[in-house]
Amino acid sequence: MPKRKREAKIEHYQRKIRKLQAKEDKRRRIIYTSSDESDKSDNENMLETVVDPQVTSDVTISNLEESNQGEGSEEQAPELDPDTLTALGETTEETPTLGPKIHDKLSSLWLPILRKGINKETKEKLLKKYPIPENCTLLQAPKLNPEISAAVTEAARSRDKEAVQQQLGRGIVALNKGLELLLDDGNDRLQAVKFLSNSCRLLCDLHHQETEARKRFITPSLDKSFLNIMQDVDRDELLYGNKLSDKIKATKVIEKHGLQIKKPTPQPKTPSTLPFTNLPHSYQSSRPRHQGNWTGPPRFPPNRGGRGGQRKLTAPTNRRTQLSSSSHQKPPAQPKKPRAVDQQ
Repeated sequence: MPKRKREAKIEHYQRKIRKLQAKEDKRRRIIYTSSDESDKSDNENMLETVVDPQVTSDVTISNLEESNQGEGSEEQAPELDPDTLTALGETTEETPTLGPKIHDKLSSLWLPILRKGINKETKEKLLKKYPIPENCTLLQAPKLNPEISAAVTEAARSRDKEAVQQQLGRGIVALNKGLELLLDDGNDRLQAVKFLSNSCRLLCDLHHQETEARKRFITPSLDKSFLNIMQDVDRDELLYGNKLSDKIKATKVIEKHGLQIKKPTPQPKTPSTLPFTNLPHSYQSSRPRHQGNWTGPPRFPPNRGGRGGQRKLTAPTNRRTQLSSSSHQKPPAQPKKPRAVDQQ
């Protein structure tokens, strides 16, 4: 049995013994108070029968051991030797551990940059102060090959993080300048602190840029009605802040109240509500009635048999009756010839 379990059990027993002793002390006080009213002989006999420290201590210890036998049997588990524990490895902590605190002045300098970033003009001045050194040119961001740039799409070229890498190189240059001054016996300590501070500013701004890039990747998959909320949210432990759910609920409540006070828009009349439906069925068209002159009038009247209209249907007649009727008809009158004028 390990040492800790033994100590825990001993403390458990001691607590129970203390409780029982406290109960016995209370009983003694009650007996002593009642002894003033009774005789001394009766009091002595009562004390002998009630109080016996040896008996009570023996009884309490035996009762404690019996009551804790079941608990000890349930708590006992096979113990592992140290070699097996080392082979299993260390336990993983559920919550991430944080390091020791930095100076309050430093945290007040870096936290606003991590939330909002550095101003554009200030950033350009800082980048110009720390050019890439000649003996460490790899700190400069490599440019994309022209052959690859022509082959990839515009979206892939826009995702190329050359500017971010360039700023990272300048921040490392500022850090090295501060270290260089500290290595030279630390004569110019204030200048070294300035270099280190500028390096931290550039690196914190890079941290902010990566946060904004993550938001830009997630934004296209969100509903457009919530984009205004997402733009004004500051980050904390979460990317969009801890109070995002409260802001979404407040926005929905505002939209609901806005719809209640908004004037209802008149709905367009449907064909069933038009007065045209009161006409007989023969005058009604099977097609829905549309507003406006969407079809022009016919070019020719429908009873005309010519172009663009329906031909007039005539009843078929028998050919014999047609011939007989034509034979009984009088021949057409011939036109009179003009008389010749007598020549004198």
